[in-house]
Amino acid sequence: MGNLVRDNYIQYRSNPDNDDKSDAYFCTSHQISLDELQELIKQDKKLQVDILKARRSTYAKRMKKIDAALFRAAEAGDCKAADLLYRRFDGWNPKIVEETNNYYNFTDMVKGLRAKKATIIKRPM
Repeated sequence: MGNLVRDNYIQYRSNPDNDDKSDAYFCTSHQISLDELQELIKQDKKLQVDILKARRSTYAKRMKKIDAALFRAAEAGDCKAADLLYRRFDGWNPKIVEETNNYYNFTDMVKGLRAKKATIIKRPM
């Protein structure tokens, strides 16, 4: 049992689609014994770290789709999506925004901007 089994196990465990599958399932599909796999896991101190890195890489690829959907929703006026964008990318976290010593709820600000935009669009030319 060498690097091929290790690499296959990392690939198997880093795939979120396999979260509900056991190590026994992996062993059956790769024709190795569960004892051999458990020995590999026990002996290879870096294995779990490599699985975590590979899993994060897998999620990073999927996050692109989530980010794109979040941007589309925020651009369409979804207040929660806009709030999440600021929190995610700018590290913005206050529930209120201070503007000239007056306090505004962020959701109310976005709703107001959306209503203003709708009013401008509806005006006849």
